[in-house]
Amino acid sequence: MKSSTVKLFDLNTSIKFFEIIGDIITNTIYIPITVLIYFFVFPFGSIISNTTEAGIAYDAADELTFEPPRSYPGKLTKFLYERYLAFNGDPQKGLIILPVELIERNGQKLRECCEQLAERWDLPGGFKTWLSERNVFCQTLVDRIVTGYPKDEAAKIEAELGYEDKLLVTGEPFALWVIESDKPELVKREFPLDKAELPVVFTDDLRPYRERKVRLLNGAHTSTVLAAYLSGLNTVGELMADETLRAMVERNVYKELAQCVPLPESEVKAFADSVMERFENPFIKHMLLSISLNSVSKFKARVLPTIKETFAKGERADSLMFSLAALMAFYSGDFRKDGRLFAQRGDEAYEIMDDAPVLEFFAENHSLPANEFALALLRREDFWGEDLSALRGFADQTGAYLQSIRELGMRIAVQKLMGLA
Repeated sequence: MKSSTVKLFDLNTSIKFFEIIGDIITNTIYIPITVLIYFFVFPFGSIISNTTEAGIAYDAADELTFEPPRSYPGKLTKFLYERYLAFNGDPQKGLIILPVELIERNGQKLRECCEQLAERWDLPGGFKTWLSERNVFCQTLVDRIVTGYPKDEAAKIEAELGYEDKLLVTGEPFALWVIESDKPELVKREFPLDKAELPVVFTDDLRPYRERKVRLLNGAHTSTVLAAYLSGLNTVGELMADETLRAMVERNVYKELAQCVPLPESEVKAFADSVMERFENPFIKHMLLSISLNSVSKFKARVLPTIKETFAKGERADSLMFSLAALMAFYSGDFRKDGRLFAQRGDEAYEIMDDAPVLEFFAENHSLPANEFALALLRREDFWGEDLSALRGFADQTGAYLQSIRELGMRIAVQKLMGLA
């Protein structure tokens, strides 16, 4: 076990402060499940996981006999089965399962994976019932900007602290953890983080919180950073200090994204204000290229729902449609011999990071006339889950914005969109 240090920065006071996080396990070990089950002797206990988005997936090749099973759902299913056997199926020995992997309905998907494994492993019917009914699989949402190891400042920070810390990480003071279950009072009682004044919300429906966070915070990133990068900027802080790009992010958040968040207007505005404040934090160096990773799937989840809902009301989200044209411009690159896709910003090459089918599409189509390029992209049902060319005017307007970017350059095209040119 080892302690680690989190570096936090308070925007309001412009003061940096440190928080020591104790009991970090520095080496991965496997403890036999028959030993672990006895760690949970009380009626309820909790299991928290963060195995990345790819961790909650059904592995058809996983086996109960593996020590340990290969997948996280396999490990969890085996653990729960051994616990069930050790306590003779006691209905009071179920656990609270808290996955924080960043996928929608993470608890539901984890439970479904465990149920599939229990079925394929031919485990007893009594266990299958106990698994599904006596364990509380929560849906969770976490919200905090964490930019990672501060390599440029590590030596200075360690000198301040008086010791070496290889697990330093930079994060913002803002934090939120929303935990949904059909038994929120039970989870709150057994997992009383709120009593420690931690920013935790227990609820029976986290969807409004997810919509607020995904659309206003994540949506603001995805709908702005690619245009900002091609305008010559490198960090979110630079974006917020730039008159043109700040106007774009404010329009996206307050005028377009906020209109479709299913919460009271005052609450939406308060959260939108907090997003602006968080983006302005001068101590958080959030690189635009880091945010650009997998922008197509991010656009689908974070921005596209607002565009579709706006179209359904007979209106248009012009700035958000422009952000898709900015994505097309950013992704306009060519493969190198090593199979990686690169594009140019002036004399500087940057790598485009996304799934192989996405990279192949843009490499093959980015030289098309703007309208043809836009139409081809919107017709890719494998990217969007539907044919978006059916939205009347979407392809034409996106193509027109892309043509404007090609002719004027990104910065002047954004200024024209914002009425600044």
